[in-house]
Amino acid sequence: MRWTWVRALRLALLTCLVVGVAGSHASTPVGADLNLSPKRLVFDDAGRSATLFVFNQGDQPATYNIELIDQAMTPEGRIERLGDTPGAAEAAGVRSAKPLVTFTPRRVTLGPQQSQTVRLRILRPADLAAGEYRSHLLVTAVPPQDTGLTADQAAAGGSSQELSVRVVAVFSLSIPVIVRQGAPDVNAGIEGLRYAAADPQILNMELVRKGASSLYGDVEVEAQRPGKPAEKIGGVRGVGVYPEIGRRTLRVPLSRAPAAGERLTVTYRDDDTHPGAALATATYAAP
Repeated sequence: MRWTWVRALRLALLTCLVVGVAGSHASTPVGADLNLSPKRLVFDDAGRSATLFVFNQGDQPATYNIELIDQAMTPEGRIERLGDTPGAAEAAGVRSAKPLVTFTPRRVTLGPQQSQTVRLRILRPADLAAGEYRSHLLVTAVPPQDTGLTADQAAAGGSSQELSVRVVAVFSLSIPVIVRQGAPDVNAGIEGLRYAAADPQILNMELVRKGASSLYGDVEVEAQRPGKPAEKIGGVRGVGVYPEIGRRTLRVPLSRAPAAGERLTVTYRDDDTHPGAALATATYAAP
């Protein structure tokens, strides 16, 4: 993937009324046809506004809530939501962009195959400190009104009817919103190359952030045999390393097992400030 959005599966527990039957009932996932474009928004010094497109690619109308939240990256590359209490972002090493970003609308209802624009504006105070600020725009599908009844509604239905619980899977998509003040400091390294003969074949590594700014790019693995041209045997697109972590572990699937002694060249290419530029390169001799 070329983007760092995170698809979060959130479970909304909804009570519903079922005549003559009590128990647990599964339901169709809500929001699986949601899509966003672009997959990330980055504002440099000159950036003041941007547009996000929300798509309902399904065949039924859908309603979506839109909010700005703070999330942190773990060294394994997971994105975890932070609490809304004051200081939660700072405690996790995240410089929140919430105070700098305004957007509208905050809820949209779309018919089948329809889209809606969400407009974002950046408000920079005159004394904004240099650095990188980040929050995430989260778009969540709202379960339709006929999904079920509340507990109070069910209780008012009469003693002959029994209450059951329906578990509704609600999908969300989030994209990072990055605001940079001053020139970005983007530098990277590749360390800890290790081959694992598994199914599939895996090349383990660590991406190291050496500058103050976040990293975002594509990892490529090429194999070189004597007398033959380089062959691409693996890669991962859209790999980020955020400022709250110094390094990120990564597992790159390979299309084939490298031969003993075969040289592998790993390149991390920028897809942010200088697309296509090599941020870091490392070599590895297969055992």
